[in-house]
Amino acid sequence: MTQDKSGSQDRAETRAARAAERADTAGQVWEEVKAREAARDDQIVRLKAERLARDAEDAAAPKPAAKATKATKVAKR
Repeated sequence: MTQDKSGSQDRAETRAARAAERADTAGQVWEEVKAREAARDDQIVRLKAERLARDAEDAAAPKPAAKATKATKVAKR
């Protein structure tokens, strides 16, 4: 390759190399973002399932009888 005196070929190659490096870095960052989003979504699904199971257990459990309060005792007399 012939060199011109201004070095424009070198600058163009440097710019292209930097652009390729930025593209690679951006690709890696997006992969990390997608992995974090997938992990977050999995955790949301797991926690929701646990909450629904707990709510179903609570709904199925018998309710304890309410204790009589002083106001209730006075009203019964």
